[in-house]
Amino acid sequence: MATKATDYNATTIITTPLGVSQYIVECRGGGGGGSYTGSKTARPGGGGGGGGYAKTAVVYVIAGKNYTATVGAQVAHQAAGNKSEFTGEKTTSCSADGGGTTSTYKGGAGGAGKVGDSKQTGGAGGQADNTNDYGGAGGGEGADSGKTGIAGKANTTSTGGAGGTGGDGGDGGAGGDNTKAGNDGIQPGGGGGGAGGTNDTAGKGAAGRVTITYTIPVNVLQNVVCV
Repeated sequence: MATKATDYNATTIITTPLGVSQYIVECRGGGGGGSYTGSKTARPGGGGGGGGYAKTAVVYVIAGKNYTATVGAQVAHQAAGNKSEFTGEKTTSCSADGGGTTSTYKGGAGGAGKVGDSKQTGGAGGQADNTNDYGGAGGGEGADSGKTGIAGKANTTSTGGAGGTGGDGGDGGAGGDNTKAGNDGIQPGGGGGGAGGTNDTAGKGAAGRVTITYTIPVNVLQNVVCV
């Protein structure tokens, strides 16, 4: 038997191959956008939360039928991350929520794994020191199999905090230095970094991902063309 795993980084319609009756599905939610507090306040922004993770070991499907893998799309600053999900037959499904965001120096919450046999939570966005002319806080890392996402770091005076990193999910974006924009999170599921000081642009939250794994029996031919 042959086993195939495919990552879907954007929403995609999938046709189930012949001989396949079930998938293993992993969902990673999108990251939340970083925040900013407005140019007149000179206050730094908090980081966006990382997207959650879920895995369903058996999602039933029908050979030849189309299904939609919905991948949480990238979001702008100060927007919550989008959910990633897949629904099969017999009420079997997988879904993971996107990371949170705020409109202040506080960080967004990490997204949760919503439906699945195993679930993990994304890293929280860092909380910035609410002091004039400081850098923004870092975004949270996206969760992955067996690992909660790492939280973003707080700022250090005029320097933005580092994004959460070290697990297997997408890294969070670093917070912007004073007067600088926050950095975008990395796919899958990294939260955006907070804006620094007087800047009014924080980092974008990264898109999520859906991974589908299936096994094809050796005696099933796929799309054979005779010439």
